[in-house]
Amino acid sequence: MPVEQKTRGELAWIADDFDRLVANAADDLLDAPTAGTKWTNRELLFHLWFGQRIARVFIPLIGGFSRLPPGASRGWARLLAAATRPYEWVNYAAGKLGGRFVPPHVTRRWMHRDTDSILRWADRASTKDLSRGMSVPPSWDPYFLPWMSRADLLEWAPKHYHHHRAQLTLELPPN
Repeated sequence: MPVEQKTRGELAWIADDFDRLVANAADDLLDAPTAGTKWTNRELLFHLWFGQRIARVFIPLIGGFSRLPPGASRGWARLLAAATRPYEWVNYAAGKLGGRFVPPHVTRRWMHRDTDSILRWADRASTKDLSRGMSVPPSWDPYFLPWMSRADLLEWAPKHYHHHRAQLTLELPPN
């Protein structure tokens, strides 16, 4: 069972949409506030890339934990859940700092690199590869489940992207 075509299409769309957002965003709009966050559009764009980066990094992490006794990932998830407040601060600060110091064209290049890597992995993944999973702290993201397989992770990335994409206040030309 390869990755569902819908999920693969959503993952590929992320890079294309991000490309369009960055290519068409004027500097004054990049520095405008977003809807419902404390970030500017520039900072939220960095956070959107960072979400894709997390998905890329989690693929091997989940694979590693899935080979350990189940208690290992449950313990890890409990430890991370206990660190939710510091995580939220780091997550926020990363968007602020990354958005200020990393030019959008660089973030755009990173988004393509990470998305291409995820898609290459997904295209080679077997049913067993996709079913490997681990416990995660659901308090870290509204779309995290207490236990997530790699297939769940690949479905999480577009959910995270769409959620925050809706908070951007960039005005773009129609397709």
